[in-house]
Amino acid sequence: MSAPLLICSKSAWQPSIRREHALARLAAAHGHRVTFLERPLDVRALRSAAGARAWVTALRARSADAGAHARGEPGVSVQPQATILPGHLNGLAELTGNALLRRGIASAGERATVVVNVPWQWPATSVHRGRRVFDCADDWSALMTHRSDRLGDLFRRIGSEADAVVLASPSLAERFPAPRAVVVRNGVSEEMLVPPSTGVPPPARMLHAGTLTPRFDARLAGAVLERLPEWTLDLYGQCQYPECGERPGPELQWLLSRHGPRVRWHGVLPRAALAQAIDSATVAVVMNRPEQSLGQDSMKLYDYAARGTPIVTTAISSDLDAGGPPHLYVRDGPAELADAVLAASAEPREWREERRRWAEAQRWEARWPAWSAALFG
Repeated sequence: MSAPLLICSKSAWQPSIRREHALARLAAAHGHRVTFLERPLDVRALRSAAGARAWVTALRARSADAGAHARGEPGVSVQPQATILPGHLNGLAELTGNALLRRGIASAGERATVVVNVPWQWPATSVHRGRRVFDCADDWSALMTHRSDRLGDLFRRIGSEADAVVLASPSLAERFPAPRAVVVRNGVSEEMLVPPSTGVPPPARMLHAGTLTPRFDARLAGAVLERLPEWTLDLYGQCQYPECGERPGPELQWLLSRHGPRVRWHGVLPRAALAQAIDSATVAVVMNRPEQSLGQDSMKLYDYAARGTPIVTTAISSDLDAGGPPHLYVRDGPAELADAVLAASAEPREWREERRRWAEAQRWEARWPAWSAALFG
């Protein structure tokens, strides 16, 4: 029988659009029994009656297996988690969160592999006698400078304790000893590789798809729109701004107010609907701050390339030339980005097919052999 897999996720199960969701589905498809521990709810959930009920349920660590299967995910058991304060906030929040998380990990059994996504949850794995793996998709110390010293300590601890470290980007390799680290990039879901729409996209429409956080440079987006007065910008994705829940943060609110009907935020779309949305764009853009994108392997680029859409991006990674899709327009500054958007809208049609072919070779399934070897040894 295949070894069980327990994923301590940085995300809720819905929306199921992130790296850890792909890992859960892949493992289940290959015969592993998967338990998906959701991102812990904290006391902010108590702001509403429904949130309070969910927090109490999660605190009791009741299984949500039935709900997971009802959503069409056989082989994956989804378990809610709860804590007091977000574990990344400070030392006390980290200690409390790990004390509660240990209950879920302790029930995994020695045959299970435990995967952790965020470094502040790693100490909770000390109760597990089986295989422990860290799957890293961000340079967390760059994102949370107020805890950079503690996160550096945790990275060193992970490097010495983990049976394997899986990195989404080669730029993270300097954080961990080479013998234990393996790079497994992000991938393309099958829903994004359905045949593209046959219609011609409307002119002068930009699209940005992905989680909206302070990493998204709304000021830059506004400056680009000022240089392209005929263009619009559609935003698709979940908002995760500090202290805003799933609402737009102040900078995004400014962009939506300043540019009115030319900028629209549509929220989260399932993968199949996202494919159609990307098809309706003239140019797909990534307007993220490079200094907050360290260690990432942007899933936006995979989604855009799967649709063949022209892509304009800020310099979010040092290896875009080597690891990114073909015919990327990598620019910095509003004038340069605006010029690139115009150039991308007039590029040769055959470049779309080249991106599609690249994306077809980047399916999540192609990542499984390397991922499986790291997870299960």
